[in-house]
Amino acid sequence: MENRTVLDRKDTTERVAGRKPLLHVEHLEIGCIGTGTTVRAETGSGAGRKLEANEGTIRNSGRQPLLRDVSFSLYPGEIVALTGPSGCGKSLTAHAIAGMLEPGIGVTQGHIYYNGEDIVPFHERRWQRLRREDIALLIQQSLSGLNPIRTVRTQLTDTLRLHGRHHLPHEQKEPGQADAAPSHAVPRQAVLQGALPWMRRMISRATKLAGGRATQPQEAYLHALLRKVGFADPERILSSYPFELSGGMCQRVLLAAMLSSGPRLFIADEPTTALDVINRDKVLALLQQLREDFDLTILLISHDRQGMSRVADRVLEMSPEGRMHE
Repeated sequence: MENRTVLDRKDTTERVAGRKPLLHVEHLEIGCIGTGTTVRAETGSGAGRKLEANEGTIRNSGRQPLLRDVSFSLYPGEIVALTGPSGCGKSLTAHAIAGMLEPGIGVTQGHIYYNGEDIVPFHERRWQRLRREDIALLIQQSLSGLNPIRTVRTQLTDTLRLHGRHHLPHEQKEPGQADAAPSHAVPRQAVLQGALPWMRRMISRATKLAGGRATQPQEAYLHALLRKVGFADPERILSSYPFELSGGMCQRVLLAAMLSSGPRLFIADEPTTALDVINRDKVLALLQQLREDFDLTILLISHDRQGMSRVADRVLEMSPEGRMHE
């Protein structure tokens, strides 16, 4: 295990040698900004700081930023883990990189360079384009992003039409040629009993006008994409509604939806939370494989330093004060 770690670090050094970082965060500070109504929130366990507004100006009542002096780089093709105790600011950092901080909270100092360009000053339209084409963020509450009354096929097809993608990166297979299902493929669920089949029929009738079926190239793309994220029976998944799938399966569907845009940087915030050891290892192995298949750079956010260190090229640890060290 120790020898493999040494080899992995050597491979990483060779991979990034002489290359510019895809993402560079420089002395990042996050705090309360702007004007508005009273905002109240806690920064996390142990901190207990509240945000509140006086005389129309939103500020931190503790006179301290929520996060300060965070600096690190990600190089193309790396998997980097960002770890630290709950409430230290890991998720804040991820949301800042994706331009998804809550209203009243923003970058007060520092820079976030993506592909050499400082993205902190971006207006919302440019942030939307960046998230649509380059940066994907899988957050802990992502499962709420699936519409419960639309099939997986309809939702993924809508995503394809939005992004205009029709093939997998580096995909050279003939149409209809199936990928081999990975060893961590999700087993077929038992047939639903009771009221669920009736509910499915009623929802299907109510949503027939929501859109047509995918075109043949889109259908082939979706099958290949779902196999890439571990489904052995893509057709069954595409025909299912979210309430017919487990939470882990819905997470894989969302992962497929995010990968369909062809991002270069993928950020996963606590992707293994509430999973047992076996499923946690499967998810991490899947992310390693997806890095190769989709030429991804991956930032993993987790408090599980030991688990992340097994798959990450580098591990960055954030202190409760928001400072970082490698």
